[in-house]
Amino acid sequence: MAFKISNEVKIGIVVIITVGLLIWGFNFLKGRNLFEKRNTYYIVYDRIDDMDESSPVLVNGLKIGLVTDIYFHPDTSGRIIAKILVDNTYHIPDSSTAEIYSVDLMGNKAIRLNLTKLKKYYKSGDTLISKIEKDLKSQVSAQMLPLKIRAEELMLSIDSVMSVVQNIFNENTRENLSKTFASIKVTIQNLEHTSISLDTLMQNEKWVLARIFANIESITNNLRNNNEQITQILDNFSMISDSLQKSNIKNTIQNANTALLQANKILGKINRGEGSLGMLINNDTLYYNLENASRNVDMLMHDLRENPKRYVHFSIFDFGKTVIVDENGNKVNKRNNIDKNGSGDTTSYNIIYKIQIRSARKQIPENSKEFKGITGVEENVIDGRYKYTVGEFATFDEALKYQQKITAKFSDAFVVAYSGNQQVPVQEARKDK
Repeated sequence: MAFKISNEVKIGIVVIITVGLLIWGFNFLKGRNLFEKRNTYYIVYDRIDDMDESSPVLVNGLKIGLVTDIYFHPDTSGRIIAKILVDNTYHIPDSSTAEIYSVDLMGNKAIRLNLTKLKKYYKSGDTLISKIEKDLKSQVSAQMLPLKIRAEELMLSIDSVMSVVQNIFNENTRENLSKTFASIKVTIQNLEHTSISLDTLMQNEKWVLARIFANIESITNNLRNNNEQITQILDNFSMISDSLQKSNIKNTIQNANTALLQANKILGKINRGEGSLGMLINNDTLYYNLENASRNVDMLMHDLRENPKRYVHFSIFDFGKTVIVDENGNKVNKRNNIDKNGSGDTTSYNIIYKIQIRSARKQIPENSKEFKGITGVEENVIDGRYKYTVGEFATFDEALKYQQKITAKFSDAFVVAYSGNQQVPVQEARKDK
């Protein structure tokens, strides 16, 4: 018994075949071949710039696949995932990029695979590195941007130049330019008059110029006639220069410079008060010591004349009573000193010994470094000079011991004697004791 197929089954089979053909034809028209094996890759873009499904995937212009699906990333970040199918016979190297670019001027988009030379390849289902080509507007803008910037700078420069020109060619400047051109016109006229005057002068003074040229010619003839003598003079100068060169003037000048430098160093040390000579010139203590010594010698001579028995004793002679002489050569009482004003008042003749460490024409401040940290410095003004002393001693020996202690700081310190506020010679003070 033959199996009979019903009409409904036949219709169903035809419908199924038709639907399958429609699906296959639709995918074929979109570039999908359901009967070919292809690898699937995914690409994540921030934007797709009007790229559609079924857009081709190219390598060096050769189509090797197509975009099958485009949808948003499930992480709600707004990124877009593009799914592509590539022929399984073609392998994509690792680190290759999938770049969206414009295929034509109409703006149709495609994906271009920029392949690397790595030997490692992507596997089906991997995500490729995305890249988007700049659109025509962006490229034109990028290329035109430097030109735009330079054009703006040029316009600013032109504007600045025009401002300067406007400032220069204002009403006052135009007036000054008019006056300048007028002055130039007058100057040219003056030059014309001057040239005419010069031409007239040349015409009138031809004979003077002729005489000048004749004199010049005579001078040149004399030089030519005395050429031998001039040559001899030059030879003599050459011999003198050779002699000077052989005389070793350079070494002499160098020795003189060395001597001057050494002299300058010595003078500098003297000016700074260094060395014995410097101290002698810059410190007036020696001068006043010599002055005191001279005054003491003078007083000694007066005392020797008035009291010879102090120095020479002869039992058969009597030279009279002892007389005391002050620093001015006046006779004074041994116990009392007559007032210099002549009033007849007398003061006690008590002697105090001190150590003088400085003497100056101008007052030295109390905290000056010249005192080298010594305290208790006393200032006395004698004969218009400021004298600074330290210590008060009843005997000369005590003062001398203290002087030896401070010699390290003040090598020129010396012992002085005072009666009240008046300085008296040390020799006289020691005799009266």
